[in-house]
Amino acid sequence: MLIEPRDSLIVRDGRPFTNSPGARARSLPFPLPQTLAGAYRSRRGLQEGLGFPEEAERVLSWGVKGPLLAEEGEGGWRLLAPRPLDAVRLGETVYPLAPLEPPEGAGTNLPQDLLPVALEDPSLKEKPGRLPSWWYWENFQNWLLNPHTGFRVEGQDGPVPEVRTHVSLDPSTGTGLEGALFQTQGLEFRVKRKRDKESGFGGRLALVLWPEDGVSVEGIHPLGGERRLAYWHSGGPQIPLVPERLVEALLQNRAARLVLLTPAFFHGAYLPEEGRFLGATAVAAAVGRPLVVSGWDLKAGRPKPTRRAVPAGSVYFLRLPQAWGEAEVREWIAGIWFQNLSDREQDRKDGYGLAALGVWSGRPLKWR
Repeated sequence: MLIEPRDSLIVRDGRPFTNSPGARARSLPFPLPQTLAGAYRSRRGLQEGLGFPEEAERVLSWGVKGPLLAEEGEGGWRLLAPRPLDAVRLGETVYPLAPLEPPEGAGTNLPQDLLPVALEDPSLKEKPGRLPSWWYWENFQNWLLNPHTGFRVEGQDGPVPEVRTHVSLDPSTGTGLEGALFQTQGLEFRVKRKRDKESGFGGRLALVLWPEDGVSVEGIHPLGGERRLAYWHSGGPQIPLVPERLVEALLQNRAARLVLLTPAFFHGAYLPEEGRFLGATAVAAAVGRPLVVSGWDLKAGRPKPTRRAVPAGSVYFLRLPQAWGEAEVREWIAGIWFQNLSDREQDRKDGYGLAALGVWSGRPLKWR
């Protein structure tokens, strides 16, 4: 299912927005899963004639996967994935990060005996450069299958921030009213193109959401702050299939990289309980800064507790049990690939913890 914001989309970051002069409403760089899950459930519930909050339990049971980003191209909509955090750009070259085994007698303060992640060559000490925030799926999948030095990234930075200044004038004096000057920052779902001199924008962008039961929402409905409108319609990119090369590599190495495509909540801060993902043990992790998440509890009628989420793009290096046979490995892959992995069931229903898998040899780098 595709959601195309008609106007710039406002997804507030939680900072205070009062009526003081010069107030600014800032947006997150990308909507949280619960924003899309809530909007989807609201529209579907109204279409089915359900009452709120009486039918809240039923509405909350409608699970979703996503959102991810899509760009309109000549052959249809192209899926994009968030930048994996095990990719680092130094100068003009992209390098992969990998677990590093400390020398004998050395250690770290990482929990559960996790290994640090590092570059293969310790002489590389440049300041990391920018990489596109979103990678085209074909390019992202190549990184999953073969992360190597000199990898060529193909992607873009996603929705473009758009700032609007609002003012209310006193008709008798022609001056601004006290407390009526403010700004709102939204997200313009268009690709910014330098060669497009007239508008500054090129192709269209949209949000991709996959309802777990396959029921789509159609029409023009509000989304985000200020009830700005978006087109909701079926279609768009399908969930990618598991590459057979990936399955073969996992069967051979009994190890994998797990990449979060949406933020996730885990009981152990940035690790699930006991540091295991459906039986596979985390050896190392490349994790970004936590996202502070809250919201409104429709059923309880009050704000949700503030929590910290693991950001999208975080990468976990996992080892699978050696005792597993081919059937167990394939079953594990099916339980991870494009499944929501957060610890709590409702977080999974809300779209938190969508994951993909990549190749890892299972052998940490040696200290040198």
